[in-house]
Amino acid sequence: MSLIDLFSTQFTKLTVTTETDSLGNTLTSLSDDVTFTGALVLDSSSESDSRLVRKYTLTVSPEVDLGYGDIFRRDSDGEVFEITGEDTGESPEMATFSFRQFIVKDYEGSTTVSGSLVITDGSSTVILSLGTDYTITKSRIGSTATASDGTTVLDVIGCKVTLSVSDAELSREMASALVGMIEASPFLSVTYPDISGSVTTDFLFDIPKLEAREFDSDGVCTWCAVTLTATGKEVE
Repeated sequence: MSLIDLFSTQFTKLTVTTETDSLGNTLTSLSDDVTFTGALVLDSSSESDSRLVRKYTLTVSPEVDLGYGDIFRRDSDGEVFEITGEDTGESPEMATFSFRQFIVKDYEGSTTVSGSLVITDGSSTVILSLGTDYTITKSRIGSTATASDGTTVLDVIGCKVTLSVSDAELSREMASALVGMIEASPFLSVTYPDISGSVTTDFLFDIPKLEAREFDSDGVCTWCAVTLTATGKEVE
């Protein structure tokens, strides 16, 4: 397969907005900028500070406007990446066209950082900083039957995952964006920390509970405490 054959992967460049909550935590939101196509190839994986660090090479046409520090999403699975430099090495022998290559890593505001819940509908993204009030529950899914000896057996199909988050602080704008995404489409893509590492899958969301925590001088809510639950769309 030639390099140009790999250029069919679609990505979206993202605009990053950061805010600081009342506790001094930095909250990050991502919004779509422009789409582009290219090839993203995993170069290496390693462990650092008990987490997986992956490095990639991104190859795009010269017309794509990208540079150091830019954030982009792979549209097929919602994974988010960050450009850490431009590769100025020799061109691959297979290349018969002009291109640019960048050094890329997983975006630390989402999939590689434990303690963050990344929720996206493919256009907008909200990141919740997780505290102690975050739980993952796995329930067996199956059917029961009574055997000839009178014992009850369970035919297990798989497991359903439920996420529960309480008291996650969001600004009024980010809380409104989260509720808007869930009201528009109850199934959203979620990247969440598990004991096995970072996991990305679709979840069915209940409408979140919002509790006003801070108000401005006019009495308008500026920060909310968010409580939400979501159930995995698929059986694992």
